[in-house]
Amino acid sequence: MSSEIAGEPILFVRRFLEREGAVIEPNQEGFEAVLPQSLSKRLDLPEYVRIKEEADEEKGQYSITYGSPLLEKVVELSCDPLPMASVRVSFPYMKSQGFERLIQDQFRFRKSLCKATSTAPIKTDYLVLACRYVARSDEQKEGMISLAFHFETGARIPQFSLRSSNAVTEPAPLPESSRDGVKWKRILKGIETEAQSVIGGEIRDFRDSMNRRLGRDVRHLEEYFETLGKEMERSLGRAGLSERLVRDRKEKIALIPEELAGKKEDLLKKYSIRVRIIPAAAIFIRTPAVKILCDLFSGREKRSMSLIYNPISRALDPVLCEGCGRSTAGVSLCARRHILCARCQDKCPACK
Repeated sequence: MSSEIAGEPILFVRRFLEREGAVIEPNQEGFEAVLPQSLSKRLDLPEYVRIKEEADEEKGQYSITYGSPLLEKVVELSCDPLPMASVRVSFPYMKSQGFERLIQDQFRFRKSLCKATSTAPIKTDYLVLACRYVARSDEQKEGMISLAFHFETGARIPQFSLRSSNAVTEPAPLPESSRDGVKWKRILKGIETEAQSVIGGEIRDFRDSMNRRLGRDVRHLEEYFETLGKEMERSLGRAGLSERLVRDRKEKIALIPEELAGKKEDLLKKYSIRVRIIPAAAIFIRTPAVKILCDLFSGREKRSMSLIYNPISRALDPVLCEGCGRSTAGVSLCARRHILCARCQDKCPACK
């Protein structure tokens, strides 16, 4: 692999190491590098390394190809800290009424009733994260997804796009709330739970391919062990076999189902898909919005809650389940008045 494209990963890693203070000595196969002690710890490498496209780590060489562990580490460190930008948006018109109808159209209340009591114009922040994902199985698939969250509540906002709105945008400083570690922790937890449904659609073909290959290999495996068992059964009828040999073969036949189960488990591990999600860039969007204060009734229970009308999506934002932390538009109350999604409504995790 000597093409210009094939050389891009090595060039990327070399520039990263130079930027981090490493001393680089190029050669025909790649380069040698002396790393600062702090960088060698971050990369989990010795202070002296030899980098090649095809390398033998037992000889102190490290390869840089797409998907190689060292390249993955460098990419991760290059995206830390997360690149962030911020814009301010405005609208020529803001919705000021009709929220009761929106609530009934967008939310499902299980054995409960929601009534809006008042509204107030507010300024609020949304966070749009561009995330890189890596799906690994017997093969690998990579791609990018975009996730939008209400930064204040942590709820994920589906179908969030400035392109589809009539917003007027302008650059703005990062909001003070962007330094709030508690909110960031909630957003990062939200990525783990909310990205599954998005990535599921992105890797559908990849997943189907792995499932087909798993099914094919399992069939071949079953056919092999079935044939093996039949041959061993037939061999028991041969003349001249000692009792000990017959006993040994019967024991081996009896172990075939267990061995087959173990081989199937190995195949399942081989074709299982493990997905890693890495935030790559973020943009804060400060926008006017409308906060709707509501009372939620369930039997004799009552609690206050607030909803946000989002002028960018022209819809109400989902709320966060207080049991599992997922975004939801299906709401119920437990006996202790926790707001729950459909997954948690029969057994409230927050009441444990």
